[in-house]
Amino acid sequence: MKVVAPTRDPWQGLPRRLWDAPLWAHGVMLAIVLVALIPVVGPQASFSADEGAAIVQARSLAHGEGWTVAHPFPEADPTSRYYPLALSEHGSNGTAPFAKHPLYALVLAGAFVFGGMAAMVALSVMGTVAAATLGAALGRHLHPSLPRPTLWVLGLGSPLLFDGYLLIAHSIGAAAAAGAALLAVRAIENRRWTLGLAVGPVVAVAVLLRSEAALFGLALAVTAAAVGLVKADHRWPALGVAVAAAGAAVVARVGEQAWARHIVGAGTGTGPAQPGYEDPLGLVEGRLQAFSLTWLDPSYSGSSLLEALLLLMAVSVGAAAVIVRRRQGDSRSAQAVRAAAVVAAAASVAALVVSPRNVVPGLLVAFPVGLAGLLLLDRRTVASLPARALAGTFALFSLAVLATQYSRGGTAEWGGRYFALGLPLLAPLALDALRQHGARLDRETARRAGGALAVCSLALAVMAVSALRGSHQRTDELVAAFAATGRASVAVAGEKPVLVATMGAVPRLSWSTFDDQRWLLAPPEELDDVLDGVRAAGVYRVALVTNNLGRDRLAWGEGVAVTATVASPRAPWDLLVLDLGP
Repeated sequence: MKVVAPTRDPWQGLPRRLWDAPLWAHGVMLAIVLVALIPVVGPQASFSADEGAAIVQARSLAHGEGWTVAHPFPEADPTSRYYPLALSEHGSNGTAPFAKHPLYALVLAGAFVFGGMAAMVALSVMGTVAAATLGAALGRHLHPSLPRPTLWVLGLGSPLLFDGYLLIAHSIGAAAAAGAALLAVRAIENRRWTLGLAVGPVVAVAVLLRSEAALFGLALAVTAAAVGLVKADHRWPALGVAVAAAGAAVVARVGEQAWARHIVGAGTGTGPAQPGYEDPLGLVEGRLQAFSLTWLDPSYSGSSLLEALLLLMAVSVGAAAVIVRRRQGDSRSAQAVRAAAVVAAAASVAALVVSPRNVVPGLLVAFPVGLAGLLLLDRRTVASLPARALAGTFALFSLAVLATQYSRGGTAEWGGRYFALGLPLLAPLALDALRQHGARLDRETARRAGGALAVCSLALAVMAVSALRGSHQRTDELVAAFAATGRASVAVAGEKPVLVATMGAVPRLSWSTFDDQRWLLAPPEELDDVLDGVRAAGVYRVALVTNNLGRDRLAWGEGVAVTATVASPRAPWDLLVLDLGP
């Protein structure tokens, strides 16, 4: 009798085989997922006004028009006091909207030439993929089991997911920072001082992409120097890393400023008219507000229920971590951890249902794995040299950012955007702490706690993508309304409309229509002076774009009348057509 061998089910064990795939394959899969989300997010509008300045600068370079972008209405503003793109660099050669980081503007311009806006966003997405992959390589230095979970946590479960769709260099800056940290760890661990010197160019690239990277370079240098003083066997490679990182941070920062001065010429400055960018708080109060906003706040303007749910999630994750750290092997503690895990998971899902488009500015709320890992860090979890190097660098970098950032934080941000460069260091540390402490839990408790963290991370990932999509749609609607107001103000067919904004973000968010309009940016209390300049240039009808932050300070002289009002898709905005009289 013929014996037929049983047919093997090709699906059996597939998840395990996929998980065991090489790290590069995981990187490719992450890239596919993130690129597939680009049309979902929508690349034709901006989340942050800073993106608009970078896009206008990149388009000018890509079209061969050079670094400076001409004033759209110089006849009404001969001194350029009311140049519309806030925070631009002014000089004798003209005005550059994004000369503060010329390298990034050039990189964006190259991407724009290659494939327009989609290519620019794809470049940022690849930055997240690179940062996640390099963070995974850092995780390998802590434990062999960490690379794959680190890659996916960074790519989908951290603020780098959100930052990967922004055009302000956070993701590629994080990749450069992760590369510098990886070189530093390998140089010190393997006692290769020549490899330590290679840290310098990578730190320099990071600094040329993001200003806070200079703080990262100095934090890496101080940490490496401390390692060199404590570990005699690693002294010279550690000191090589310290010198290279610190030197590169300083030289790159000074060189970049010289580059910007060369672009715009003598008299470099950011201009006097910056409505909406005041920072009135004192040093201590400003630091406390910035910390609260960028580390703790669950929402900018969400409902009380939403904020309560997200804070409940964060508190439950934190409580479970504290219980695991302090009391292990106790059945009552295990029950408390399981209960906290269920509450955290349920609260995150409920928050997503209540407000799927909510923007979470606080890092500890937006990154549950990071929150749990930070609370679980102790001497045992940072006992190895690589762990100490990563923990020291992240801690010093974070303290430096907290000491120097604006009191309003990064204005529009998800998970404290100025801390993004440190996330590839934090993620493997957090996961290693979870691994070590989780090993002491019983199997069921560890499974529930891990599952709850996965649910929380997934809920926030969906919220991040939804928030980006919603923000882009709202911005697109606003920009269309601004354009409609401008068209309603045109008195002569074919003439470019004149629009006056009282908030610095408005013209920059309108980058898609900027070339077809004549914008002016005016502090509310100086509106009358701006209108006088417009009138002197022979234009007697303008569009005014303002909101509740400037409405109560608006001042214009006699003879100005509101002749039309355009409906705004968002409540606080006033979109008016003004008749300036003969």
